[in-house]
Amino acid sequence: MKVAIIQFLKSFPEIVLVSALLFPFLAHGEVDRAWPIVTFTCDKAKNEVKLKNEVKWGKAGKDFPFKAEQGTYDPWSLVSIEERGKRSLISEKKQLTLKCVLGKIEYTFIVKPKIFNTNFNGKCGDRLSVKVSVYKGASILIEDKPMETFCHGNAPVLRGIKIKAGNNKVKFYEVPRSRFY
Repeated sequence: MKVAIIQFLKSFPEIVLVSALLFPFLAHGEVDRAWPIVTFTCDKAKNEVKLKNEVKWGKAGKDFPFKAEQGTYDPWSLVSIEERGKRSLISEKKQLTLKCVLGKIEYTFIVKPKIFNTNFNGKCGDRLSVKVSVYKGASILIEDKPMETFCHGNAPVLRGIKIKAGNNKVKFYEVPRSRFY
C-alpha cells in the first residue's frame, strides 16, 4: 500500500499538469464548438449559383455577422428552441428561399434545418446543419439533400453545391469529415 501511495505522490505533479491543461478545454466547450454558416452566391457574370456550407469555431462563429444582403445565413435562425423543464426541444421554425436568375431561368434553393437530435441537451442536440432542395424553374434538381448526414462518425460532409447554367451541371463538393471540422 505504501508503494502505491509513493508512486501516486511521484506522479501527482504530472496529474495536476494534465488536469490543468485539460480543464480549460472542458470548461469552455461552448466557446470551442463549431457554428454553421451558409453562404449563397448568385454570380451572373460567371453564369453560376453556389451554396456553401462551412463552420467557424468558438467566438468567431458565435458572433459571426450574418447578413442576407451579403449572402450569409445562420442555420440556427431556422429553428426554435422550446424550454420544457430540464429539456430543450428543437424544431423547424422556418426555411430559407433563395433565388437566382441566370439567363432566363430561375433557380430556387430551399434551405431547411437538419436537426440531428430534437433534444438540445442530448447527443448532438447542440449541432445543426442544413438540407437543400434545388429547383430549376418548376423542375426539381435536388430534393432534401443533407449537407451533413450524421453529426458524428466519418461520413463525408457536403461543403458546397454549384450549378453552372447553360450546361445544367450540378456539382457537389464533398470533403471527409476530418477536413471539414
